[in-house]
Amino acid sequence: MKKIYLLAMLFVGSLAMLTACEDDRDSNPTIQQPTEFVLNTPAYATSDIDLKNSTELRFTCSQPNYGYTAAVTYQVQISLTNSFTLSTDEVEEGQTADYAVIDESYTTCNISTDASLFSTAVMTLGGWTEDAVPATLDVYVRLYATVGDYSIASNVVTISVVPYYIELTDALPQLWYLVGNCIGDGAWSNNAAAIGVSIYPMSIVKDYEYDAKTGDGEYTFTGYFPADAEFKILKTVGSWDYGFCGGSSAGTTSYRDGGDDPGNITVPAAGYYTITLNSSALTCTIEAADITPTVYESMCITGAFAGDDWPDVAMTAVNTVTENHIWTYTLDTTSGDTEAKFKISGSWDTNWGSTEFPYGVGTSGGSNIPVTAGKYIVIFNDIDGSYHFIATE
Repeated sequence: MKKIYLLAMLFVGSLAMLTACEDDRDSNPTIQQPTEFVLNTPAYATSDIDLKNSTELRFTCSQPNYGYTAAVTYQVQISLTNSFTLSTDEVEEGQTADYAVIDESYTTCNISTDASLFSTAVMTLGGWTEDAVPATLDVYVRLYATVGDYSIASNVVTISVVPYYIELTDALPQLWYLVGNCIGDGAWSNNAAAIGVSIYPMSIVKDYEYDAKTGDGEYTFTGYFPADAEFKILKTVGSWDYGFCGGSSAGTTSYRDGGDDPGNITVPAAGYYTITLNSSALTCTIEAADITPTVYESMCITGAFAGDDWPDVAMTAVNTVTENHIWTYTLDTTSGDTEAKFKISGSWDTNWGSTEFPYGVGTSGGSNIPVTAGKYIVIFNDIDGSYHFIATE
C-alpha cells in the first residue's frame, strides 16, 4: 500500500509540474514585430487650426501590438505632400525634403505637440516668403513608433491649419515656466495671459550654446521659496501634462511625460534655492543657494522708448507676500526699435544691461539692450540679472 501511495503521489506531482510548465508558457508573451498601428483622426481635423494662436496640438493613438507592454517612443512627422521619403534632417544640397520630424519625443499614446515647433516644421517644408504664406493648408501627419532598433509608421491623418510666416533662424531657447502657490500671485493660472502674473519663465544661462534646431539646453532659476512652497515646472504654457513635478522627497523632482500627476515640488525649508534644468537630458535639480541678495523696494526699466533723457519707469513686483526679486512691465514699442536697461530708482549706480534680445542675462553696468519693435511682457530677475521680453502679439 505504501508503494502504491508513493507512486500515486509521484504521478500527481508530475501532473502539477507539467501544468506549471504549461502556465509558464502561457504567461510568457510571444514577441511580435507589428507593421502598423493607428493614429486617431483628431476631432479638430476638419477645422482650420490657427497655429500662431495655438500652444499645442493633441494626437492620440493605439500602441503597436508587440505582444507585451513595450516602452515605446513616438515622434510626430508631417508632410505637405503626403510623401514621407526624405526628411529635413536628411536632406543634402540639391535635394528637396518632403517631410519633417517634430523635435519632440513622447512615451504615451496621448501626445501634446508644441504648436511653435509644429509651425516651424510647416514653414521649413513650405519655404514661403513673408507675402506668400497660404491662408490655409492641409498638413499630413503620422506617428513614428520605436522600440529598440525596430520602428514603424502609423497611418496618415490630414488636418487643416492656418500657417504663418516664421523667420527661419537658429531656434530661440525653448523656455520652461514656473507656476505654483509661491510663484507670482500664487493662483496656479496656466495660460498665456498669466505670464508675469501667476507664471514666469526660467532664465537662460549666459554664454551657453543652445541647440540651434530645438532650442534645448540648460535653464536656471534662483529665488526665494517659503516653507510651504508648492510648484511645478512646465514645458509648455497651457499644458499640465509635460514638465517637472515633485519627486520622492522635498527638494527633488520627477519628469511627467503625459502620465499621472506625481504631485507638486516642495522645498525642505524656507530659503533661497537655485533650480537647474536641462531640457535635452530631462534632468532637474534643486539646491540651496548660499546668498543674501538685496531686497529692493522698487525696480525700474528705462530707455529711449520712455523719452530722450531715459526717465525711470516703475516695474511691478510679482510677489508682495514674501521676498520679491521678480519684476514685470508691459512694454509697447510698436512705433520702432529702441533700447532699454534695468536700474534702481533715482540712480544709475546700480543698473543691468546686455546685448542679448529677447532673452538675456544683464550684467552690472552692461550695454543697452536692443529691443525690436513690438509688444512685450518684460520680466526681470534682480538676483542674477536675467530678463525676458516675451512677445504678446
